[in-house]
Amino acid sequence: MSAVKRLSMELDGWQAAWKQLDAFLDRVEGAAEQDAPHVQTVCALLPVFSVIERARRRAVGIALSPALPSAPGGKGLAGLAPAALVGGEQRLPGVEELEFAVGTIGADGDGKLTGAAMLAGSVTLFAFRDEKHGGEVVVRVPAYDFGPLLASGAVADAIDAGLFSTDQRRAAAEGGEAEMKTWTGLRNTRRGQLTTTAETVPLSSVLGALSISSPSSDFDPVASGAATRQSECLADRSVLLQAKTTVEEQGADVALTDALQRAADSLQGQATDYGTVATALQPPRTATHSTTQLADLQATLRRADSPGMPGQLSTELTLLDVEAGKGMDEAVAARLAYPDGSLRMLRTLEWALRFHWVFRQRWFDVRNRTALAPLLRQVLKPFCDSLTRVLAGTSTGIPLVGAVTVVKDTPTQATALSVTPTVDLTKVQAGHVAHVGGERPTLALVLGWEVKGGTPGDKRLRISPLNVSIATDAKLPGVAGLVRSGATVSGSAVSLSAQELMEGCSAAGPQADGVVQETVALGTRLALLLGQGGNALGLVPPAVAAPYPGQTFKLLPPVEVGAARLFLEGMPLASTSGSAQPVPVARPGELLLVRGADDEGTWWQGVAQVDTVSVLTGAAAREEDPATVTPTPVCCGDDEEVVVITLRDLQLPKALVRDVTLRRDFKGFGGPSLATGVMLPIELDPGTVNVTVQDGGVTKTVLRDPELRVATAVLKGWLGVPT
Repeated sequence: MSAVKRLSMELDGWQAAWKQLDAFLDRVEGAAEQDAPHVQTVCALLPVFSVIERARRRAVGIALSPALPSAPGGKGLAGLAPAALVGGEQRLPGVEELEFAVGTIGADGDGKLTGAAMLAGSVTLFAFRDEKHGGEVVVRVPAYDFGPLLASGAVADAIDAGLFSTDQRRAAAEGGEAEMKTWTGLRNTRRGQLTTTAETVPLSSVLGALSISSPSSDFDPVASGAATRQSECLADRSVLLQAKTTVEEQGADVALTDALQRAADSLQGQATDYGTVATALQPPRTATHSTTQLADLQATLRRADSPGMPGQLSTELTLLDVEAGKGMDEAVAARLAYPDGSLRMLRTLEWALRFHWVFRQRWFDVRNRTALAPLLRQVLKPFCDSLTRVLAGTSTGIPLVGAVTVVKDTPTQATALSVTPTVDLTKVQAGHVAHVGGERPTLALVLGWEVKGGTPGDKRLRISPLNVSIATDAKLPGVAGLVRSGATVSGSAVSLSAQELMEGCSAAGPQADGVVQETVALGTRLALLLGQGGNALGLVPPAVAAPYPGQTFKLLPPVEVGAARLFLEGMPLASTSGSAQPVPVARPGELLLVRGADDEGTWWQGVAQVDTVSVLTGAAAREEDPATVTPTPVCCGDDEEVVVITLRDLQLPKALVRDVTLRRDFKGFGGPSLATGVMLPIELDPGTVNVTVQDGGVTKTVLRDPELRVATAVLKGWLGVPT
């Protein structure tokens, strides 16, 4: 079996392997999407209950501490040790209680359940850098809402004191009804265990115990306390309004959103009362010298502490407690439902992905080293060797013996050459280059051979699309775009100067431009696949002389999807071209990279295939607009000269609107990304470079998916695989 055939089969296996993993990732993402509305609700309402508890402390003097900070997927939160999850008896139940309810129960050496909750530490598997995921997504499992768990560990006695006890789990597993404690039930249990102490009396009680005869310094704690509570009420009001916005987006019941608004308004009134007290108790404190004024302040502070009945929450906050409790219970129930709650399913898939990833990553690594990379080197080496021979002016290396000719007229872009029936083609392999003579000479990149019909049959060289000069000057020999029957096919040397390669045309005349342009095309395709200096495959494509070496050209934006023309921003200096004679910035058939940002600030890198390069005035360029459907930028004045590059193809998924450049700094791709056609995480394909740019002080990944699509199309075309 040929190396090309074995590589084609290997690519099939890689694509299947990635599709399996990608399907797994999609299932995890799907579960996360189902969980998203509920986790948004939970994370939005937990601060609401902290607001209610702070109001309870102001009114009664005791309250549960705030729950652990939370955010969907733990985004923006610092990592925690398992010990940080312990000791929640006097705080609001948080998202850790949901994790205990879906986590594993610990067991002792005899297999007896201990009631401890076992949680797996968070592990970052990889980061995406592709079009599908935006290049900025980090996959961390499990993605706890309290932030990454720094290590796996047990939280003692968490199960039976939480939402889903050992007995409830056992009953559910044995087919009974899956009953769980509600979130509000657990909260009320904890709240009922709180006790009042001398240190937890309301602020209004402190002021109520003072009189006009009290020392001035006794009023200081009340003044500072009132000022603190004023700020607290205003901050809490903002919390409620933010929660209202979030739960509205998740489709919350109108009763909850109305309760949030009314409670926020009530807090504004409390803040005003606290502010009145704080101001009145600032020196010289004239209000403390009058029994009447002091009594008014005491009443104001009592109202601030308890806007409703003394020692109780306001009516607005009491109603909010009820409505928010309903919303929280519904969200928690949806996440914990046994056996298919959204959080339960998400964690199950995340834990499975964690172990599946380990084995799949190992498969990618071993398979790449033992099969894929060696096959890619074996198949692509003849392409590099043949181009090296062409550039050195030696025989191209194709093993053809005797006189071989084309036996049928063959047009440009043909993918087969019918040759002398008696020629032996058994030693011809993909990557050999044939020198096609005649009046319109060119080079043909051979991809294999075949025989059609009986013996000796129609022997054909399968080739990449043939590049035959289409120059139509009547003085030129031959027929434009046609290799005539009788033209020689051999491995004879061609002589190409650096000047010809930089100009993209032959010194022998336009009829021979195919030789130069096919050399340039092959060189840029190898650079696209392997990178200018080679990559992890260990193959370094030969360098083809190019004009303006190392330079990047700015393009006038926008560059639309499928644009037929590109316009350079300014005229490049001829002195930087590397040539003693004027040369264009690009050559027909050459592949160039186009990089820039779209209207959302996402950076892309695609590939343009050049057709022609010309210098036109703005007026002349606009005359071509109807034919190309790519309008000339308005900044090109009628008498101003502009470099116009017409394209045969441009691969971009979105229009680039700023910082657009044309470049030759090919980085190439690693074997795994070429095999799957996907910009794989760097953990799976370290051979594919992660290109980044600085954009407004932020490092952003350049999404190379459009570039990879062209590279995989080139590779599959060379292998004879349909694209």
